[in-house]
Amino acid sequence: MKRWKHICWLLLLITAAAACKKFLEVKPLDTLSGKDFWRTRDDAEKAINGAYGLLLDKFLDGTLYNEGDFRPGNWNWFNKRNLAAIGKNDLLNGGALCWDCGDGSGRTVDWSQFYRAIAAANLCADRIPKIEHPDFGSQQKKALAAEARFLRAFIYFYMVRLYGDVPLQLDPYDRQIKPREKMENVLLTLLADLDACKDDLPLAYDDPTFRAVRATKGGALTLMAHMNMWLAGFDKANQRKYWQDAASLGKAVIALGVYQLLPYTKETFKNIFKGRSEEGIFELSLDANYGVQFHSLICQWTLHEPIIHSSGNLYGGYGSEITPIKKHLDRIYPQGEQDKRFELWFDDPYCTLNPQSAMFLKFSAVTNPSTRDYDANFIFFRYADLLLLTAEAMANLGTQNNEAIALLNKVRERAGARLYAGSGGKPLQDAIFTEREKEMMGEGHLWYDLVRTGRITDRNQCENYFTPEQLARRAWTWPIYSGAVKNNPLITQNEYWIQ
Repeated sequence: MKRWKHICWLLLLITAAAACKKFLEVKPLDTLSGKDFWRTRDDAEKAINGAYGLLLDKFLDGTLYNEGDFRPGNWNWFNKRNLAAIGKNDLLNGGALCWDCGDGSGRTVDWSQFYRAIAAANLCADRIPKIEHPDFGSQQKKALAAEARFLRAFIYFYMVRLYGDVPLQLDPYDRQIKPREKMENVLLTLLADLDACKDDLPLAYDDPTFRAVRATKGGALTLMAHMNMWLAGFDKANQRKYWQDAASLGKAVIALGVYQLLPYTKETFKNIFKGRSEEGIFELSLDANYGVQFHSLICQWTLHEPIIHSSGNLYGGYGSEITPIKKHLDRIYPQGEQDKRFELWFDDPYCTLNPQSAMFLKFSAVTNPSTRDYDANFIFFRYADLLLLTAEAMANLGTQNNEAIALLNKVRERAGARLYAGSGGKPLQDAIFTEREKEMMGEGHLWYDLVRTGRITDRNQCENYFTPEQLARRAWTWPIYSGAVKNNPLITQNEYWIQ
């Protein structure tokens, strides 16, 4: 419980600091923390834990984690108008922005909690290196400051994929209101910052409870690879450089020798998606032992919900409120082809018992079915994701096809699926994309993969497809919360959502 007391302590400071009249006019936290803070390593650890806690709160407050799965529209919804609207890109008129509807679906538009976490990370990055204590060595300070910089970069990466251009705030003492910065500039700025501090991060932690839930060098390299792949989708003039950088970063992660693909069996696969496994690269911790409950808004209205039905019985009650659309299952899992993921992750996927009987079992680390408490982390990056992202970059370059195929087949072999035996070019690129869609299902990646690759305009890839004109007008973004626009005259609404 000690860790969460630290988080709650810093939450009070951040909340007070963020209680300002103008957006991003954040009072420097050191004026609130007193002269006795920022003196020891324990102080630095408390502050870092608080920053993680602020980010976790954002993901606990609604359906944010799975919106990358919802927005493609490849799932059936029963009696959930707000969430169904997300899958139709009807974010303004369909009720998806209902703030207090009970499902939290409207809260994604509000980026203020992201900026509270950024404010905490900014302060950590600034103050930790200045702590002078005989038991707090230079390398330890560098590692914790780099962890704050990693967390800041991750938050901005997540925000860019939600909102496009966002205000860039790196100075904890700058009280000037900011306009939205072009998303390409935001990512390039954070890429340079990560490159400068990545080697200060540890490869791993001695404490196994820190595995994947604390920043590492592998986590920083993986984040940088993802940033480059996002940039490649929008900065066409420099596309090949981004692909090359992503491929090099991916190979650097592999060369670390820290991560491995774990076997997919009934006995082991749940451990991967519970979190903190040898496959995990970066996650946010959801631990029932610390009183963090994965239930209510999270469990009931995300892809974790089908694990149990409302009656607590396998097929009792009304069944699942989220079921896969058959034609998309048939596309990525051709009938008659073996795949352990289809066997392990789904129960009655074609709803043969009733229209709502399908269950998605990938995140089935249930600790208390009666209260719907879950003990499964928010998994953002894991080794299979990194292997496929690297393979994608190599295949796009067209000069490393054999390496790309080898990485693709590592993931397929683990799944017991048919190995890829084709050539390079579009067939290989399509095979890697489909593999990412299968492997990362339920982990919030698909929408962003569709957008950055331009496949969002292909009606065969998803139900919620765009015209090229809609893509150009950034229909893939979320609207900016009206409060942010009102409080900061420099903030403009995303073009597609101007009414």
